[in-house]
Amino acid sequence: MKRTRDKKLEEFQNKLASLTFFDPACGSGNFLTETYLSLRRLENEVIKEKVGGQMTLVEVNNPIRVSIQQFYGIEINDFAVTVAKTALWIAESQMLEETKNIVYGFNDDFLPLKTYVNITEGNALRIDWNDVIPAEKLSFIMGNPPFVGARWMASEQKEDVEKIFEGWKSIGNLDYVSCWYKKAADYMGNYNIRAALVSTNSITQGESVSILWKPLFESGVHIDFAYRTFIWDSEASIKAHVHCVIVGFSRAVNNKQKIIYSGENAIPANNINGYLLDAENIFIEKRMKPLCNVPEIALGGQAIDGGFLILTEEEKEEFLEKEPQASPFFRHYMMGKDFIDRKPRYCIWLVGADPGLLKKCPMILERVNKVREFRLSSTRANTKKAAENPTLFASILEHKNQYIAIPKVSSQNRRYIPMDYLDGEIIPGDKLFTMPNASFYEFGVLMSNVHMAWMRAVCGRLKSDYSYSNTIVYNNFPWPVVTEKNREQIEKSAQEILKARTLYPNSNLAALYDPLTMPAELRRAHTANDKAVMAAYGFSTKMTEADCVGELMKLYQKMQ
Repeated sequence: MKRTRDKKLEEFQNKLASLTFFDPACGSGNFLTETYLSLRRLENEVIKEKVGGQMTLVEVNNPIRVSIQQFYGIEINDFAVTVAKTALWIAESQMLEETKNIVYGFNDDFLPLKTYVNITEGNALRIDWNDVIPAEKLSFIMGNPPFVGARWMASEQKEDVEKIFEGWKSIGNLDYVSCWYKKAADYMGNYNIRAALVSTNSITQGESVSILWKPLFESGVHIDFAYRTFIWDSEASIKAHVHCVIVGFSRAVNNKQKIIYSGENAIPANNINGYLLDAENIFIEKRMKPLCNVPEIALGGQAIDGGFLILTEEEKEEFLEKEPQASPFFRHYMMGKDFIDRKPRYCIWLVGADPGLLKKCPMILERVNKVREFRLSSTRANTKKAAENPTLFASILEHKNQYIAIPKVSSQNRRYIPMDYLDGEIIPGDKLFTMPNASFYEFGVLMSNVHMAWMRAVCGRLKSDYSYSNTIVYNNFPWPVVTEKNREQIEKSAQEILKARTLYPNSNLAALYDPLTMPAELRRAHTANDKAVMAAYGFSTKMTEADCVGELMKLYQKMQ
């Protein structure tokens, strides 16, 4: 028994000493240092077992086999490189002291420094990782590469993206962190390397999934485990709440159970797709027309006016005091935030305006001239062209009748994106999607937990907020095939939602849909609507949101 036990301890210690770790964006070395400490603590447990759990008074050979030379990193900042090297040396010294406390009589002087730290200074996206450590010698890739959004990258970072993703389509929509996934996948080849990276959750949402993960999956990459979105608070005095995911991936055969971590729950999975769902590898790509036979939605008009055609209520009143004859040219106007907050704004609307009456409104003409000058000063060809018609929005959308309005951006704290019917007199801006002539049935389905689950899974994000879209979210949404009874139930429950809102005429949609202040009557109306829509799909009310999205993706696949 002792011989078998000693053999297993020996094998385990040798395995610990054989593993190699690489952080290709190591910063000050936190991931490398913590991993080294964890391995050495495991090794100290092995050493303790080898000496029978007691300190020995005799001198022994060096019992330590785990070394900081098993750890490799790349960092672009020279000061951070120095910090990372120092951190590993400090960790080595700390663990040496712990080993000395286990094996009495063992003495290995830490100073002078005898071990080399494998931290390379440079741009990880322009260095051949094999020059740092050959892929055949590596066990694990780990780290949290830089979080820089697609629209916020410096010119040099954009060059990195273009070089890493040469030949790929739509890479302008990928965040900077995506480069490390692509480079890691290329580097690991067919070697038995496992990777796990902390990233902004944007890489598992919206267009990024099809742009990044579809080619990676087709090349043989698969996700072994994943942590769904969690908030990572910075240690700075001004907190930066970054919404992150952790994706573990490889090309090697994985015989272990795949796991999806969501909050405190560990969920076994048969497959983990690019949306971090236990479902097939389905990719929701841009679609210009709805998947199902439902009304189309479109973004409101875009002013591109330098602010000269848009006025607050106070500005409008002041304007009309000086130029009352301009009254016919003012219309209610809403962008997404105006819609949710119900804060009145107005626009100067000159579609079909009588030129004779316009000539009697010098203040209107002054603003129109400023719109023209603003557009002519632009470097964009389309904006310059719009200067030819300075009386009009650059793109125009006007509804003669009532329409459903859907805000393009909504807080992720809301369970439901607030939608509502607006009067045709209100001009929608380009932060509102609109559905004209929509029935209560469409409203009920759109406001349901089923549609919201789909939206949360496939939409893009603006910071952490939901960014609704017609091409990704709405047009790809698989609507239920309903009976007349289903339709009637959904129409009825949709009307109850609207009725519950009327009980609070002084409350805007922000207050009504705040989780803390949402009225009980509105909650009940939504619950009833959720049940009616789920019944139309044949879904059980016991399904989790992830289960719901998984079933919707199956429907989506069938409807393709």
